[in-house]
Amino acid sequence: MIKMKTQLLLILFVVLSIGVADAQEIERKLLFWENRTIDIGTVLEENGLVEVEFLGLNQTDSSIVISDILTDCGCTTAAYSKDTIYQSKIGSVKVNFNPDHRGGAFTKMIVVRTNQDIYGDTLYLQGFNIPFPNDLEEAYPVRNQEIGMRLSAINMGNVYTHEPRRKLLELYNFGNDSLTISSISDSFPEYLKINMVPNSIPPNRRGLLVLDYDGQVKNDLGLVEEQLVLNFEGKENPVEFKLLANIFEYFDPVLKSMESVVPRLGINEIDIDLKNISSDQIINRELKLTNQGQEVLEIRKVIANCECMSVNLEGKSLLGGESMQLSYTFDPKGRRGIDHKHITLFTNDPIQPVRTIVIRSMIK
Repeated sequence: MIKMKTQLLLILFVVLSIGVADAQEIERKLLFWENRTIDIGTVLEENGLVEVEFLGLNQTDSSIVISDILTDCGCTTAAYSKDTIYQSKIGSVKVNFNPDHRGGAFTKMIVVRTNQDIYGDTLYLQGFNIPFPNDLEEAYPVRNQEIGMRLSAINMGNVYTHEPRRKLLELYNFGNDSLTISSISDSFPEYLKINMVPNSIPPNRRGLLVLDYDGQVKNDLGLVEEQLVLNFEGKENPVEFKLLANIFEYFDPVLKSMESVVPRLGINEIDIDLKNISSDQIINRELKLTNQGQEVLEIRKVIANCECMSVNLEGKSLLGGESMQLSYTFDPKGRRGIDHKHITLFTNDPIQPVRTIVIRSMIK
């Protein structure tokens, strides 16, 4: 009997504990924040403190007083409304971020505790910090008419067709006059938007060249290279940059039930070993491409990684279940040793839109 009573008391204690926890959770009365996350973008260390403001609306039936604020970094400080935030009134939290020598993307956490919420409500401050270099000559070794850059080329990286890709290029003004873009070459492409922050870079200061590359407007696939030409006020000659981008078509995720319906590219051989071949032996081979799906397969583009390789297709599209031949010719003239060549196909296969065929050989 005593044992049974003890068990009942334990069960009652657990139930009551859960009930109290649930009640505390329900009793939390939070501010409705205009933004829980604020992105301050790219920050240059030398520009100093960046201040943002979080605004919170009291939509509860109780008065709210902010009791304290916790941050996860000494580089982030906060000031807040000391006054009571009555129903339908707005409270303010001002956050200062002090960039330091640590560069890269950051996310800072700000926990706001009130008289109605002992656990704290979490806000986030994020951005990208670029520290100021200790050695300017070493940091910006590429010079063009007193404009210092880290590299001579701008690599946009992977660009997808569903949204523009942004790239930031540091510019340091080693000259005696302010640096201002006067115009962009008339041949400058529509798929690239550009501006400079600030609009004018003072002498012995740095700024950012901001590039937005739209892969959909570019209407190409794979690695593309071109020249970017900018004119700056007071500079005798235009400043040229090599611009690189690797463009991929974007596809939404495919449901498992649709995997047999959407276009699917099948290749009968993707790793080909020609073994030992002579440098004066021209190789001609064929591959079989098949649409393993039900919807029409479209071959957007086929490229080889060498001028010594030519590729021909019988067509550009395949109905469900259809096949066609891909023929290629490899001329190894002037080559010796282990050799690898690639043929890359871009299609509307949403699961594997890019396929690469590897052709290996030992050239004698």
